[in-house]
Amino acid sequence: MRETPKPLDIQRSGGDVVRYTRLGHFEIPLPAGQATLALYESDGHSFVPFRDATSGKETYGAGRYIDPPEIAPWRYVLDFNQAYNPLCAYNEAYSCPFPPPENWLRLPIEAGEKAPPDH
Repeated sequence: MRETPKPLDIQRSGGDVVRYTRLGHFEIPLPAGQATLALYESDGHSFVPFRDATSGKETYGAGRYIDPPEIAPWRYVLDFNQAYNPLCAYNEAYSCPFPPPENWLRLPIEAGEKAPPDH
């Protein structure tokens, strides 16, 4: 759902804070219940950072990302099979944005990339 864009400062794993723009949100019917996730943009890149009930167990603890393709104006495909770990999951030299609390799901998302072997 499209919204009036809102700036949001998001902390990254390197300790810095970067301004993102919240573009809107997705209302997602899942087998375990309804979920809502916000879509963010920075420097022309749109993404959905999220944590879920698998974070820190089966998946990377700081969360995962989805880069949903826009298939028509304000129509996106949000495919959890495409969820991936941020680069900081593999190398601490990268500074990756943490999912904001509004994108923390209590439900498990079993699809997508799992935790790296050493985490």
